[in-house]
Amino acid sequence: MNNQRINRSGTGVGDLTEGLGVNSPLVLRARIVFKLLAWIFAVFILIQVFLAGLALFWNSDQWASHAGFSRFLIFPPILMLVTSFIARLPVSIRLYSAGLIGMLILIVVSANLSSEMGYLSAIHPVIALMLFWGTMSIARKTDALIKAK
Repeated sequence: MNNQRINRSGTGVGDLTEGLGVNSPLVLRARIVFKLLAWIFAVFILIQVFLAGLALFWNSDQWASHAGFSRFLIFPPILMLVTSFIARLPVSIRLYSAGLIGMLILIVVSANLSSEMGYLSAIHPVIALMLFWGTMSIARKTDALIKAK
């Protein structure tokens, strides 16, 4: 058997993590993409609330638009979660991104079960507010990380 010692302290030739520090161009671009996705998601939430307002106060046929647009809401948080790993964001921001996906699941459940449990329908707009506030918080934290580097 060979008893050679392995140097684990430095990067070796062909090390895949070499050049991917926090200040690498890939990481910085991924952080910008992450922040952009957070802002896109915030705008999507505002559009969704606007569509609900149209259905409530103008024309009840707009509920179809509200329900149809909801299918697009899942994409930004999933992309945010994936991008958070590439951007080497702190674990807390990664967990917040995963939490957005969890809240989206809860909002769908509250919309689908609201006819069976009346009080569950009241939590639907509350979760939408939490989604918006959480997304804005993530965007601000990411912006602070980008400016700090």
